[in-house]
Amino acid sequence: MPSESAGRLLSPPVIGWVLYDFANTIFSFVVVTRYFNDWIVNERGQPDVYVGLMTAAVSVVLLFTLPVLGARADRSGRHKPVLVAFTMLCAAMTALLGVVEPVLVALVVAGVATFAFNTADSQYHPLLAVVASDSRRGRVSGTGVAVGYVGTLCALFALGAYVEDGAAQRAFLPAAAMLSVFALPCFLLVRERPRLRAARGEHASKRPLAQLAEGLRRARREPYGRLLLARFLYVDAIATVLGFLTVYARRTGDFDGDAIDLLLAVSTVAAIGGAVGAGLLAERHGPRRVVLGTLAVTIATLVATALTGSSALLWAAGPLVGIALGSLSAVDRIFLLRLVPAERRGEDFGLYALVGKLSSGFGPLVLWGGTVLAMTELAGMSKFDASRVAVAVLACAALAGFMVLRPLSDELAPDRVSAA
Repeated sequence: MPSESAGRLLSPPVIGWVLYDFANTIFSFVVVTRYFNDWIVNERGQPDVYVGLMTAAVSVVLLFTLPVLGARADRSGRHKPVLVAFTMLCAAMTALLGVVEPVLVALVVAGVATFAFNTADSQYHPLLAVVASDSRRGRVSGTGVAVGYVGTLCALFALGAYVEDGAAQRAFLPAAAMLSVFALPCFLLVRERPRLRAARGEHASKRPLAQLAEGLRRARREPYGRLLLARFLYVDAIATVLGFLTVYARRTGDFDGDAIDLLLAVSTVAAIGGAVGAGLLAERHGPRRVVLGTLAVTIATLVATALTGSSALLWAAGPLVGIALGSLSAVDRIFLLRLVPAERRGEDFGLYALVGKLSSGFGPLVLWGGTVLAMTELAGMSKFDASRVAVAVLACAALAGFMVLRPLSDELAPDRVSAA
């Protein structure tokens, strides 16, 4: 249980927790988004499918390990040991990417780094309950997400000035150093209070498959399962839109490289504002209303983009979708904290992280890629018109998430108020 002063933005635990978001997004931007794929596919001349297979393999491993590691964190009553160990592993593997040469070795190293990143991240979110009381989690969570996007901008400009075209591998060593430096305050300043461990025999260790099956069965019975399902749908849609924003903008024929860079920068800045604003609104109105309002605006934006095909509309659609991603990143973890008991946060946030990982593969492959392929090959559409159909499909996914979430309450259960 956090202290009464918990959640002040200038308190050491909050500063440490927020800076970890900054560190996290540096890895995400450098390895997941910007430089690794460019290095393997473009500079080393390897097929795209190699990276896809590596990502799929990591997802399968996470499917079986995240619930188990989360359950063990719950039994010990501590999330930081998993966070620290796997963050250090992620940083070490990222540094190793800066010196390895064989492509197969690089893919394995990147897979281990990505696995460690996702595992550490799954135990980072529950620490929000340690550094902030329920009444202040909105502003702390929103600030963390906003600072994370600032980390993206810093990595973009700092490494962009340092890494020349054709030398993407140079980005990994400085990225590992930045990750380590900015994660350190969280290790040192966030302190978990000891609590009573589960009774002997309770939550006994299970095999990974059994642990996963039990976690999924429990999620089906309890309210937070509805949130996880909704999150799969709406995060899938919004993250896919942002992932293919560059592709869609080029297909309009009205965006060159400089215009696309400006659109991405404006969308990132909008996400920062969305995260901070949504966090404050969640404190006043509750996370459910903020998530539903955000989804309503997002769905309307995607439908308008698909129907009009207007390139000018992207200057509004890009920032609005950025606001949505920042808002949802800040608020849905607060929502989940209200729905799960303290003694199961590690395991249930493992499922939360797993949902995000699986949706990041499903949307690009099926909802976007599959739709564009079907519309171009079977319906004879141009790639631009097929992309408009894909945007409409993503709007439907977001709408499905809205409908799944709508009946859910975000009121704290009486037995969880004291743990908040």
